[in-house]
Amino acid sequence: MKYDIICIGDATEDVFVQPALDVKYDRTFGSGRGICFEFGEKIPLNSVQYEIGGSACNAAVGLARQGFKTAIAGVVGDDTPKDKVIERLNLENVDQNSLTISKKIQTGFAVIFSIEGERTIFVYHGLRDYSDLKIKKNLKSKWFFVTPLGENTAEIEKRIVAEVAENNSFFAWNPGSLQITQGASHFQHLLKNTSVLFLNREEAIKFTNSSIATRTEEAMKRLRHLGAKIVVVTNGKEGAKAYDGTEFYDITADQRIRRVDATGAGDAFASGFLGRLIDCDMKEKVDPDLIREALKWGIKNSNSVIQSVGAQKGLLSKSQIEQ
Repeated sequence: MKYDIICIGDATEDVFVQPALDVKYDRTFGSGRGICFEFGEKIPLNSVQYEIGGSACNAAVGLARQGFKTAIAGVVGDDTPKDKVIERLNLENVDQNSLTISKKIQTGFAVIFSIEGERTIFVYHGLRDYSDLKIKKNLKSKWFFVTPLGENTAEIEKRIVAEVAENNSFFAWNPGSLQITQGASHFQHLLKNTSVLFLNREEAIKFTNSSIATRTEEAMKRLRHLGAKIVVVTNGKEGAKAYDGTEFYDITADQRIRRVDATGAGDAFASGFLGRLIDCDMKEKVDPDLIREALKWGIKNSNSVIQSVGAQKGLLSKSQIEQ
């Protein structure tokens, strides 16, 4: 069976809570802001919302909503959160042939504290050993998108490299924190086969083992030198940059938009960006105008998502992005 894209990674249940806590401004916090509470305190919640998340699930839903034939490869537990995940994937027409249901684990789960448009996330990774994540051998796809994964990904990496080599597939990658810590030089075999690499600014600098003072553009050049054809770096409210080895491309976020919840903004950006590329015939050298359009699609999708609670509610269809 031929797909436009297979998204590989996690699917979770997300619970969004707004605790009745005040933000404290203090330079002892790295960001300058934090929230504190005493042990034993009972903290009232202003609201609670239940949503579906996980980077692979978010991207798959985003791309399916744009009209692409999309599949997800991941592992969930045999539990109630799994039922909610599958209900959402069915609703959005995402194929689940490579979604494994395992009695050995619990489905991933996250609790998101949302205050003043920012969030702190408590994450439970049900799947620890990613060698249990299998992509069915009969699945063929124009694109593969690997979202953040944990340990033991050697088999997934081999499958991706083989697909790119044997079937002229395209590979997009958003490394996880474990891969970021290991460093880009450890993954040259993947980077040489990467059509689009997605990172945020802090990840790009850490992935290249650069100092905090390193300019974003310098980190992007290093990643391009290691093999990634297009390097895309997001930077929150500042927007995003892309680099193709010849030119840097910039796009700013719309500052007029009311930021309700930033969860899933990066996944929304990636699905918008990839949607524009999937929709055309990719070549070895991507046309600069196509990259500029892809950045616009990414920002439009991301701007829409941050106006609602949850990572999927605001994902746009192709016609909505074009409008």
